[in-house]
Amino acid sequence: MLKLLLISLAFLSPLYAVAPVSGTVGKVQCTIVPESITETALKAAAEEYTEAWLDKYAVDKISFGEAYSEILSSSLPLDNPIAGEEKNNAVTLRSLADGTILSFVFADGRIAAVSESP
Repeated sequence: MLKLLLISLAFLSPLYAVAPVSGTVGKVQCTIVPESITETALKAAAEEYTEAWLDKYAVDKISFGEAYSEILSSSLPLDNPIAGEEKNNAVTLRSLADGTILSFVFADGRIAAVSESP
């Protein structure tokens, strides 16, 4: 009887260990690895978009700023964001407060591109 109970628990436990899934960011990243691109994306998303932000996070300050200033100045900081799993050096974030969705693409640990979803 005890053996049957242990076997049953072994099959049920993975059901409770699965990360939640969001319709916009996919599987939600529950554990953030220090110094990962997810951690960097969350830190960048929590800050106001300024010239200091560009210095700290962008691959190339001038061309990046020209390409993404409008998106970032109207979107950052994100309020209460969740992050999806890292894929192909990219992380998608969604603000739980207002639904804003931003994807950050990384190169050499810095943000190289940004896209937004409606």
